Amino acid sequence: MAPIVASDCWLIDGNYGSTMEARLKRADTVVYLDYPITLCLWRAAKRVWLYRGRSRPEMAEDCPERFDLDFFWYIANWNKHARPRTENLIQGSEASILRFKTPRQLDRWLSKLESRS
Repeated sequence: MAPIVASDCWLIDGNYGSTMEARLKRADTVVYLDYPITLCLWRAAKRVWLYRGRSRPEMAEDCPERFDLDFFWYIANWNKHARPRTENLIQGSEASILRFKTPRQLDRWLSKLESRS
């Protein structure tokens, strides 16, 4: 990851805790999808149901969708464990933090970006 974040322009998707500090040091903007846990659980369950046993279009071919109890547990407990760590890291960052609490908020922001292009 170091060569990527050392470059001038990059976009990294995910909250990978082990690399977040390095990414935040170089980031100018953080897009934080701060959605309700119930929505996240629903979307994860929907993905499992719709793509069970096969790979989603955005995933590698050898990565079939499956139910993973540990992953659902991680989502369900996000606010207790991962969220405080994430919040502490982004508070110490000089990056602009764009926090979206609903998909509609994100859609509005994306529409504004598209209209500028």
